[in-house]
Amino acid sequence: MKKTLSILQTSALALTLTLNVFSQQAGQQPAQPPKAPAAQEAKPQQAPQIDRRKIPLAQRPNLSLDDVNTYIGADKRIIVMMAALNVAGYDYETGGRQLTPLRQQMRDDLKNTPPEVVRKLRDFFLAHRKGTTDAAAVAPYLSLALSLQEPPAFAIDVPQDRLPDDVKEIVGFAPIVEEFYQKTSFSRLLPKYIEASLKVAETYPQAAGLVLGNVLTYLHTEPVLELPPLVNIRRTVTAVRPEKKDQKKSDKKDSGKKDSGKKDAQAADKPQLPQIAEEMDSPNRIRRFVIIPDLLNASNAANLRVVRDTYFLLLGPSSTPSIESMRRAFLNFVLDPLVERQIKEVAAIRTDLRKLMETRGDKLDRDYAERSAYFLITDSLVQATNARMDVLGMAARNVSPEDEAIYQLSLGYERGSVLVYHFYDQMKAFEPVGVNIRDYISSMLGNVDYEREAVRLKEFEQRLARYKQFRTEATFAPAPKLEIANADDKLVARIVEADNLIKNRKYDDAKAILDAASKENPNNARVLFGLAEVASKQASTLDDSDRVEEALYAAVDLYKRAAQSASPESEKWLAQRSYVAAGKILDFIAETNPSLAEKLTADATTAYELALKLGKVEGGAFEEAEKAMKQRAQKK
Repeated sequence: MKKTLSILQTSALALTLTLNVFSQQAGQQPAQPPKAPAAQEAKPQQAPQIDRRKIPLAQRPNLSLDDVNTYIGADKRIIVMMAALNVAGYDYETGGRQLTPLRQQMRDDLKNTPPEVVRKLRDFFLAHRKGTTDAAAVAPYLSLALSLQEPPAFAIDVPQDRLPDDVKEIVGFAPIVEEFYQKTSFSRLLPKYIEASLKVAETYPQAAGLVLGNVLTYLHTEPVLELPPLVNIRRTVTAVRPEKKDQKKSDKKDSGKKDSGKKDAQAADKPQLPQIAEEMDSPNRIRRFVIIPDLLNASNAANLRVVRDTYFLLLGPSSTPSIESMRRAFLNFVLDPLVERQIKEVAAIRTDLRKLMETRGDKLDRDYAERSAYFLITDSLVQATNARMDVLGMAARNVSPEDEAIYQLSLGYERGSVLVYHFYDQMKAFEPVGVNIRDYISSMLGNVDYEREAVRLKEFEQRLARYKQFRTEATFAPAPKLEIANADDKLVARIVEADNLIKNRKYDDAKAILDAASKENPNNARVLFGLAEVASKQASTLDDSDRVEEALYAAVDLYKRAAQSASPESEKWLAQRSYVAAGKILDFIAETNPSLAEKLTADATTAYELALKLGKVEGGAFEEAEKAMKQRAQKK
C-alpha cells in the first residue's frame, strides 16, 4: 500500500473537487463529446467501461478522495443549527478569546430575532445541558442537525431506532429550529454563510489527501466502503396454480357466466394456495467520510458525528486545516468496521475488559461506563494508533517524543480506554511486519495480558512523573507575564492564546495569530517575542540545514526587536530573556559555522552583556546570562 500514499498525496496537490452541499455531492457528469458527422470512415472502437470500485485502490489511476468515499463541502443544516445555538446562548470560544468575525456578523444579522423564539431556544438549550461543558453540550445538536432533512423541512430523516440516545433526548429542538428559520427569514442569510464555508472547504483537500494516504499506508489496508444491509427485505406473494392442459378455451369463456353462488361454492372447495416469502434484493449500505467547515462553532473545534453509515467531521474555524483532527477521525472510519467483524474475539474478552475498565473507579468517565465492548476496543485502538503516528510524524505538523505519547495515553487510560498501552505496544510491533491491519486485529485481541494492563500506570509511574515535571517546568518557568505594555484587552487575549498554542507545540496556529496581531501592532514587544519563540521552536522541526539556519537568524532578529521595543518600566524581564535567547542561538550557529564563529560569538557576548546590565529581574534570565559569561571565561 505504499503506492497508495504517493498516489493520494500527489493527487491531493492537484485535486479538483466540486465543493457542494453534501446532498449535491454526486456532481455533474462530464460533457459528452460532439457526435461525428456521417461519413464512410470506420468508427473507432470504444474501450470497455471499467467499474473503478472493483479495482484495488493501489491500482486505480488518478486516485482521488472520491475513490475512498470522502467528500468535502458545506452543510446547510449545520449552519442553521449553529446559528440557532448561538442565539440560544452558546458563547464558548477557545482560550477565552473573542468570537470570530463571522460569528459576530451572524449575531448582528440575527439581532432582531423575535424574543419569544429566543426564549424558546435558550430555555431548551439550558434545560438539556446536564452540567456538561459548552463544547460537549453542542455535540448532540450537531448529530441532530445531520439527522434532519434540509431546510425548510427540518423533519427527522433517520429511523428512530438508529438515533443515538443523546439525540433522542433533544429531538424536540427540531421544531424550534424550524420556527427560528422561518421567523428570521434565515433563507436570505444562508447563501452568505454557505459561501464562507465553501471558501474554507477549498483549503481542505490537500490536507485530507495527506491524511488519508498516510493512514492507509500505515495500516496497510483499504477502507471498508460497503456493508451488508441491516435487514433483508421480504415480500409475501401467492403461489400460481398451474393450468390444466386439457382445459378448453370454451370452458374459460363460459366459466364467467356460471351462477355466482355455484362459483363461490366451488371456490370454497378448492385448496388454498400457499403464501410464499420472496426475498427482495436489498442494496448494500454505503459508508462515507465527510469533512464540513463548522464556522459558527468555537475556533479549532473538532466533532466527529456518525449518522447512519456516514462519518461527519465538523471543523471549527482555524488558521490552517486541522490535520490531526482529520487523522483521528479517519482512523475511526477505517478501524470501526474491522473491530465490529471480530464477533467471537470480542465476546471472549468482554467480561475481562469490563472488569479491567472498572478498576478505574471514580476516575472512569460515565460515557465509557455505558458504552459497548466494541466502542472501548475501537477507542483504545484509535488512540494508540494516533499516538504512534504522532511519534512517527505521519500526517502530523510536528513529531512528538514518545514520552508525550505515553503521557497522552495515560489520560485516555484514566477515562476508561484501558487497552491503549496494549494496542500501543502491539502497533509498534506491527510496523516492521507490514501486514494488513485487518488480519492483525484478531491476534491483538487474543493476547491481552489483563494483569499487566491493570497496573500499566504503575509501570510507567516514574517515566510519567518525569515528563509531567518537564511539562510543568515548560508551562510555568519562565512564563511570559500577562502585564503587557501598549496592549488592549483584545491584543492581550490574542497573546495569551498564542502562548498556550506554543506550549502545545501548535506553532503554525500560534504564528497565524501573532502575524495578525503584528500587522496591527508592529512594535509590540510581546508580539515580537512570541514570533521569535515560534521561529526558534519551528527550526527544531526542520530537516534542511539551510532552512534551520534561516529560521534561527529570523528568531535572533525578532528577539532583538522585542528587546528594543520592551517597556523599560514593565518589560525588563522580556528584554532580558530576549537578549539571552538571541545569545544562545548565536552560540549554536557559531558551533556549526567555524568561518563565522568569531563574529557570531562576539555578537552573542554582546547580547549576554546587555542582559546582565538589566540586573536581576523577576521572570528574567539573569542567571542564564551569568552562566554563559562564566563558560566563556573558562574557555579562555
